[in-house]
Amino acid sequence: MNTKRSPLAALNAHIAQASQAAAGGQKSNGDQWPDLRSAQRFRETWERLGAEDAVVKATHRAPENAGPLNSHMLVLRTLGLMRELSPHYLRRFLSHTESLLWLEQAQGQLKAPAGKGKAVKAARQKK
Repeated sequence: MNTKRSPLAALNAHIAQASQAAAGGQKSNGDQWPDLRSAQRFRETWERLGAEDAVVKATHRAPENAGPLNSHMLVLRTLGLMRELSPHYLRRFLSHTESLLWLEQAQGQLKAPAGKGKAVKAARQKK
């Protein structure tokens, strides 16, 4: 039995070891190479600008004559304070909120056809 590795196997082992060392012992994205630092900075900058833009747009859509306990105004004030105190937390909060909104919309799209089918079925049973 031959225990000596082939040159290609040795090269693959070396590349795997070097990539783990470069990623700090962890690989991001499964077996793929870790993201470049410039790509990470670009993504973070894009998320920061997107979050700030979303807060500015929401602030411009604020009700004109809202009272101090108006829920819309309270949310806008909270987002403004979040932007000042912790922009990173604001980005994470908006990311989670957008995900929840997307899930709610997707669930609504899945339920809509089923609800119509049940209504039609119930109407047919009454006849």
